[in-house]
Amino acid sequence: MISPELLRRYPFFGQLNDEQLRNLAMIAEQISLENDAVVLQEGQPAQALYFLLDGCVDLYYTVQEAFQQADRKQIPVSQINIGEPFGISALIEPHILTSTARSSGTSRAIRFDAQGLKDLLARDPQLEAVLLRRMAQAAIERLHATRVQLAAAWS
Repeated sequence: MISPELLRRYPFFGQLNDEQLRNLAMIAEQISLENDAVVLQEGQPAQALYFLLDGCVDLYYTVQEAFQQADRKQIPVSQINIGEPFGISALIEPHILTSTARSSGTSRAIRFDAQGLKDLLARDPQLEAVLLRRMAQAAIERLHATRVQLAAAWS
């Protein structure tokens, strides 16, 4: 559990009322990430939603040649900044991670357990609507950043 006041500091949670902030804080924990720590692994089930408090987290996509399956590499496609969510697949079906997230330096984040979050959202449709709108916004921004990075990597 964390303090609801921690969530209140970030515009991402700005549309939530006191009760919603308290309920989110009850299912959250603050975690520390060491340099180069892999937080999320592409292709794995999404077990949690994260929110970056400080530091930096980079997102990578794995690409491979069609004829050389062993020739795989991870391409950096986006950077998570302070105040942004990552692991948004925890709320979006099929709940499979679409990228690898790796801490760049020492970082701190809030971790929301995916099942606890789903249970909470099932009880509060207004909270679900706000969070899903925010996740969609984050997904669109990352898609744009990814297109730019992939175009640069393949040129």
